[in-house]
Amino acid sequence: MSRSRIRPLRWTPLFCLLTLTGCGDGPKVVEVSGTLTYKGKPVPYALINFTPEEGRSSVAETDAEGRFTIRYTMDKAGVQVGKHKVSVSPRQNVPGTQASIEGKAAPPKELEEFYAKYGQKSTKEIVIEKSTSDLKLDLD
Repeated sequence: MSRSRIRPLRWTPLFCLLTLTGCGDGPKVVEVSGTLTYKGKPVPYALINFTPEEGRSSVAETDAEGRFTIRYTMDKAGVQVGKHKVSVSPRQNVPGTQASIEGKAAPPKELEEFYAKYGQKSTKEIVIEKSTSDLKLDLD
């Protein structure tokens, strides 16, 4: 085997190590759970979007008591550290309801104003810090 063919192979492990090291430097993601309330009452069966200034969004679904855990991906709980725009919409698949079977849901009358204010046109922003683990989203 010629010497010129051996030299490139000698650098391959170092190149691979540097490439893999760079791939691991993604955004700082922290696991966050919390509750969503509107005028002091839990918001059940809502979908919450957390959109950072840069990077991928995270989502959360509230349960019947307004509790949620934020998901960064299907396999990973969490949300990026930093400033996020928050928007909320009613979930389309609510367990145990006719809406879940039909694939559509109408928000309760008392939450129509809430969804209008905090839907796609929401201006609500929050900051997620490294130390954030329990988030109280008490919207008015």
